[in-house]
Amino acid sequence: MGEACAACHARWPRPRHRLGASSEGDELLACRECVGIAADYDSGALERALVAH
Repeated sequence: MGEACAACHARWPRPRHRLGASSEGDELLACRECVGIAADYDSGALERALVAH
């Protein structure tokens, strides 16, 4: 948990930005680049993208 970015799966540098929570209640973390991209989208679109992934 928290070892890779929830969006791009990069492991280094370790993701530190909270992106949200999974359906199981685990915290989703993202790298700086991905959290910036995610902020540009509405939360409903992001949830659908993560579920589809």
